[in-house]
Amino acid sequence: MLISIMTLLLFVILTILWTTDTVETCELVNKEGLGVEENPVAKFFLKLSNKDFILFKIFDLLMLGTILYYISHTNMLAANMLLFIFTLVYVFTVVHNYIIIKKYAEEEK
Repeated sequence: MLISIMTLLLFVILTILWTTDTVETCELVNKEGLGVEENPVAKFFLKLSNKDFILFKIFDLLMLGTILYYISHTNMLAANMLLFIFTLVYVFTVVHNYIIIKKYAEEEK
């Protein structure tokens, strides 16, 4: 079974959002400290280094992609719905991070 164009497009969008979140998180942690990260697993890797956090995020995205790929072989609709939900979550996450970064930038002026 081939993966649909919509599925590939959603995964590309998710990858862009995931990458943006990673960059924004590193920027926020560098400016404000570990307290800005709410995810305890991500916080653990951020305590080690930004490089370890980035490697964790890459691994995390690859695992999600692999799981969605295998789900798509049995139920394409379920895989697309999960992918859509993850994409929405990351849209909100990236926008939230952007608002915080913008707020900090305005306070520094």
